[in-house]
Amino acid sequence: MRILFAGTSEIAVPTLRALAEHFEIGAVLTNTDKPQARSKALVPSAVKEEALRLGLEVVQFDHLGSDARAAIAPFGCDTLLCFAYGRMFGPKFLGLFSGEKLNIHPSLLPLLRGPSPIQGAILSQATMTGISIQRIAAEMDCGDILASCTMPLGGTETTESLGTLVSERAASLALTSLGALQAGTATFSPQKGEATYTTLIDASMGVLDFHQSAKTLHAQIRALVPWPKARTVYEGQTLMLTSVYGTLAEAGSDAVPPGVEPGTVVGKQKGKGIAIATGDGLLWVTHLQLEKRKELDYLSFLNGNQGFLSGRLG
Repeated sequence: MRILFAGTSEIAVPTLRALAEHFEIGAVLTNTDKPQARSKALVPSAVKEEALRLGLEVVQFDHLGSDARAAIAPFGCDTLLCFAYGRMFGPKFLGLFSGEKLNIHPSLLPLLRGPSPIQGAILSQATMTGISIQRIAAEMDCGDILASCTMPLGGTETTESLGTLVSERAASLALTSLGALQAGTATFSPQKGEATYTTLIDASMGVLDFHQSAKTLHAQIRALVPWPKARTVYEGQTLMLTSVYGTLAEAGSDAVPPGVEPGTVVGKQKGKGIAIATGDGLLWVTHLQLEKRKELDYLSFLNGNQGFLSGRLG
């Protein structure tokens, strides 16, 4: 088995590292270097940096057309494993591989198909998620399942923390799965159940509506860390709410005082943070960040914003 590993994001790095230790990697396919926001200097992907550190051949293309196929074919890879690569594979590209063509997807397929399964698990207030290794199919995320693992969710996860957990678990799942392929003991199963779908996360999804439930807002804030961060408006300034208190189950358990409108800052409590009225209860926020300022814990934020406790957000 000689593997072409396709990946771009940091989440795929532990899997690449594990595969390099136990299998033969012919080459690594990753996205082209991107200009940094301020300096415009080209920055390599996290996967490229790790591949070079490991001494692996790296191939980069913006489009997987004939040039890409011509560059990849000489590496003689029979197996493709993709994880957080960011591009679709056409039939001609997949035809380069005589063995399996696999994708690692951070959900329990057919749930949360699409580009944002980690954020989707948090936004949907799921109590369980997982990782699936699937055969790449013509339709996105519809291929048969080689292996999967489950991960319970406690209702405190952020996209950042859940992504870290996924990256660790995916590496071990990939080793087990490819080991079974190599030994000839691997079996594939069709996906079962009703499919759900995610969409690409964009900045517009960060706007908070305090008329929604505390649980919805609790999940939204956690799902949008580290990007684009949930936000509202305070005295004409963009204010990001970056961390919340407690579990999803606890959100909204404290009642809003009578006559208080959603978005009103109700008060503070040691150990819980700042209380904000929502559509059905209080949301406790522990960290905040004004635009172009650094993130602060709630006490530090209040020290610099004396009138906040009597303010209105949104």
